[in-house]
Amino acid sequence: MNYDLMQIIKDYIKKVDYVCTSLLVGFNLNNKYEFYEYRKANHLMEFRINGIDYRLHGRGCHAFTGEYNVDWDFGYRSRWCGIDPWLVARTLEENRDTHAIYYKGDVIKEACEQAAKNDEMFQKHNLYYFTISANNTFKPDFPSEYDTMVIRNFNKQWIISRSKVIDRFIKKSSRIYNEIENSPNPYELSFFSRG
Repeated sequence: MNYDLMQIIKDYIKKVDYVCTSLLVGFNLNNKYEFYEYRKANHLMEFRINGIDYRLHGRGCHAFTGEYNVDWDFGYRSRWCGIDPWLVARTLEENRDTHAIYYKGDVIKEACEQAAKNDEMFQKHNLYYFTISANNTFKPDFPSEYDTMVIRNFNKQWIISRSKVIDRFIKKSSRIYNEIENSPNPYELSFFSRG
């Protein structure tokens, strides 16, 4: 993917993260999961928070800040957005971005597909995501002997006895992003042993 488009998409992701963080602050929520639960309980489709108008649609949302608009589909797991080439293109066009070449979703899709072939991106549930290179990760030193794992996320806590599922999770968590502490959805793992 060329540098200009990569920066455009990263800026798009930052804008989505900003309006989503404002949404959490406005509703006094901690993370995306809590927002989904709040939305389900309150049947929200349109609302205004901190000067930003939100219109939920299908898998995503369209937000209007007064300075710019951003339209996205919610990403998987803790990611606020995945890259839908046509929503990125529409967002660029609505904001009259100077990169008019990217007003066409087909152009962005072709670049994302090539980036996926080059292992710069990956596709999940029809949305694209940037990969994280191994140089930007570290190998965690999880204990091999423990009886209980505790997960803390903001003011919530889960205490989980060791099981095959937990062992598989630990095994698959072989690399962790160096910037994990800057994540908008941080969590902490603690391990305890009775013996």
